Amino acid sequence: MRAPLPQNTRAGARAVGLLAVAGVPLPVMLALQPWGIRIPGTLYLPTHTSLEALVVAGGLATFAVQWFAAGAGAFREARARFIGPAFLAASLLALVHLLSFPGMPGFVGPASTERGIAYWFAYRGVMVGALLLAARIDRASDSPILARRRFLLTANLALVVAFVALEVSLPHRRAMFFVEGVGLTPLKVLLEVLLAAACSAGALLHGRLWLQTREPAAGKLAAALVLSMYSELCFTLYAHAYDPFNVAGHVYLVASVWFVFDALFVAALVRPYRDLDALRAHVENELVVTIRQLRDTTEQREDLLRAVSHDVRNPLQIVVLQAQRLLRGPAEERVRKPAGGILTAARRIDRMLRDLADSARSESGRLELQWAPVQLRPFVGQILETSDGVFDVARVENGVPADLGPVYADPDRLDRILANLVGNALKYSQGPVSVRAERDGEVVRISVVDRGPGIADGDLPRIFERYYRGQRHEGEGLGLGLFIVRKLVEAHGGEITAETRAGDGSTFSFTLPVAPADAELARA
Repeated sequence: MRAPLPQNTRAGARAVGLLAVAGVPLPVMLALQPWGIRIPGTLYLPTHTSLEALVVAGGLATFAVQWFAAGAGAFREARARFIGPAFLAASLLALVHLLSFPGMPGFVGPASTERGIAYWFAYRGVMVGALLLAARIDRASDSPILARRRFLLTANLALVVAFVALEVSLPHRRAMFFVEGVGLTPLKVLLEVLLAAACSAGALLHGRLWLQTREPAAGKLAAALVLSMYSELCFTLYAHAYDPFNVAGHVYLVASVWFVFDALFVAALVRPYRDLDALRAHVENELVVTIRQLRDTTEQREDLLRAVSHDVRNPLQIVVLQAQRLLRGPAEERVRKPAGGILTAARRIDRMLRDLADSARSESGRLELQWAPVQLRPFVGQILETSDGVFDVARVENGVPADLGPVYADPDRLDRILANLVGNALKYSQGPVSVRAERDGEVVRISVVDRGPGIADGDLPRIFERYYRGQRHEGEGLGLGLFIVRKLVEAHGGEITAETRAGDGSTFSFTLPVAPADAELARA
């Protein structure tokens, strides 16, 4: 059983088949030629005018697409930059050809078949020559000449002016290409054959490029040149202006110009959008994979946190209770001192575990608060009492006014906030540390003040970032303490700030809402 052809091969076979079918009218018209079929002049003139107008419009559109796309700065198709100005020149010459054709007003002189053919060769030569030379230009070429689109435009317009000036200087009554009552001259037929040969060569070059790169623009330019070849063959075979070969040649020409426009339009405008769609699809696929991986990672992290919270903290609590039991009992000094160290280390580990858990919950938006009114002064005193042995509480002053009203907070999370701030102040300061509070409208501002060396200028903007430990960090820690403090304060609807004075200590201040009169209603 034969293997199926690759998709690109099948596409190439279809294109060749369609171009072969497009050439069928040529032998048909040759078979009918002896009957001398002619198109009425009254019908031919509007037909010829319409077809040539389509050629002019197609050439101008090809130039416009290339020019404005290149002007946008993102278009780097060197072949299009070369073809565009050439097609503008060809369109202007085609317009002069149209005006110079018999039955039209004429252009700087009378209209005649001879003048029309002269301008025909001019614009066909520019068009076919541009397509032929474009086959040797790499679309990604960075040639300085091809990059100068204004230079190319000026050169092509100068070519138009030069040819018009040359044609006008020649005698209007001449018979280089056409003799009235006789038909085409051998020179005209030769030039048409040469143009057809150039079209064939260009089609082969662009076709080979398409086979190598499978680039759609190269295939469309090859098809355009094949249709141009059919057009030139038609113009070598007509005996008079009104026979079917002349009309068929113009139809082939319109189709050829359309293929060129389509190739450059897709290259300049459609292909970038297709590339963008492909990139977007790729990014979306990568995003789906990334989201899935993040979800899996989050689930794994939550599983780990559950294990830490349950499987690690539970036995850790047993260690804390046993150490406290030894400290409360009538143990010898050699037992009490190690028990105190065990208790201090266990509480430090417990604080790190809680930091990790709350960090993950705050990042995932699952941090839930248990709101309650909290009398701040006794609350601070209780923290200092339970932290004896963990902190040097003798250096901490409870400066909260006794008559300060209650704040509205989660007691457990408020404990964490104050413990972290007081612990940091004691760690980085050898002097006294003060906890103060004052009411400020509907919030209470709580401050932890130390008399340490202050915070380095490079550290101050980043001290509340996750895992940031500063340039002069000391002791153990994960760099989560102040990050957790910020997250917990923000969860309460407050804000936290840090101020420092070089050599004179630092002040960390945060706000909490004032407890409402009806706490139960506020909780609801």
